Amino acid sequence: MAFACSECGHRSIKWYGRCPSCGAWDTLTEAENSRKQTGSPNRPWLGEPVRTLDQIDLAAVERRLSGIGEVDRILGGGLVPGSVILFGGEPGIGKSTLLLQVARAIASDGLNVLFVSGEESESQVKLRATRLGIEGERLYLLSEQAMDRIEAAVESVQPTVMIVDSIQTMRAVDGEGADGGVRQLRDACVALIRLAKSRQMTTFLVGHVTKEGGFAGPKTIEHLVDVAVYLEGSRTDEFRILRSVKNRFGPTHEAAVFQMTSRGLAEVQDPSSLFLGAHRGEPPPGAVVVPILEGTRPILVELQALVSPTGGYGVPQRRCTGVDVNRVMLLLAVVEKRMSVQIGGADVYVSVAGGLDIRERATDLGIVSAIVSSLRNRPIDQRTAVIGEVGLSGETRSVRRLVERISEAKKLGYERIIVPSGKKSVHVEGVDVSPVETIIEAMECLGLG
Repeated sequence: MAFACSECGHRSIKWYGRCPSCGAWDTLTEAENSRKQTGSPNRPWLGEPVRTLDQIDLAAVERRLSGIGEVDRILGGGLVPGSVILFGGEPGIGKSTLLLQVARAIASDGLNVLFVSGEESESQVKLRATRLGIEGERLYLLSEQAMDRIEAAVESVQPTVMIVDSIQTMRAVDGEGADGGVRQLRDACVALIRLAKSRQMTTFLVGHVTKEGGFAGPKTIEHLVDVAVYLEGSRTDEFRILRSVKNRFGPTHEAAVFQMTSRGLAEVQDPSSLFLGAHRGEPPPGAVVVPILEGTRPILVELQALVSPTGGYGVPQRRCTGVDVNRVMLLLAVVEKRMSVQIGGADVYVSVAGGLDIRERATDLGIVSAIVSSLRNRPIDQRTAVIGEVGLSGETRSVRRLVERISEAKKLGYERIIVPSGKKSVHVEGVDVSPVETIIEAMECLGLG
């Protein structure tokens, strides 16, 4: 006699009201003692012979372009045959829309694409495709959740690319547990990976995210796939950011920017234009431009700060949008200590124009500059940008890829860049690069001393 959890697949020789593994209540049911040997050694995974590393020929491994340049850049140069890509994002963010656009581009090159939907009927997928202007004889639709029927469809269509929307709805033939449960999710993912690699078929697995922003289901699913990307943004904003968090075939932490239009997601070739505020005449106090890095791409963003006296109404507020509030509070302490200014009795609000979320310390000097500019009610010259990390003693620290950041600022018309002083001097023709050692020196260069 054995009992198995319908949520996570945990097995026990005795019954429990609460599963010892996942903590779910009343999920242990009687199960057969002989488990189904879906992954037994008698069943080979891919059936390939044992070879030495020198015997493996990479000439047959040729990347295929997805038809969308930003997607290819995120994936490291294109689609690798047999790779499995986990495509995550919040509901309604545009995952299915972007993948339908990828499917159209690949199908237009004469390759078969199979779009498997476990959440919508074929007519519902067709309605979205019609709205986006997507059509094609080589784009096949299948509304199914059972893996045996999906495998039969793959055998019939012989697709080059398969899109599964979503992995949470798939059910493995020999899988155990409830639909959408942890065990069932893992078994379905393993079956799809085996299918993709045995046929050298690039496969996209759409995955939902939790409230905390991680992929729903066990973390092992993210470990099983070759590439994991997130589509971020708010449904109320017009732009989306596609980030790579895992890539076995290329660089990680890349990012691409898309704009939502009536015809789907459009690539944004100049992301800096989205995140720079549009000021008429002189910029207001508290605004500064900072070049940041999203992956390997430099982007200029505008940081805004507002310092306002509380007027004796309770505890001073610290509110941040797009930057780490703990980092801002640390920088406020550095400013008070090293510059001998009083901010403890004032409300401080810091925001990134455009809604971008930044976690890079190269913005430290920009945050300090914006706060001091607002505090002293003095604007920063609109042709000046600021780069640098700030230490606890008020010193400035160098950041990576400084020349690329300065070059991006130069392209957008910025004539002066405040940078940390380092061992090597940085020179970019046509730009006044001003190295500073401390935040006091930086404020003097900005006219905020």
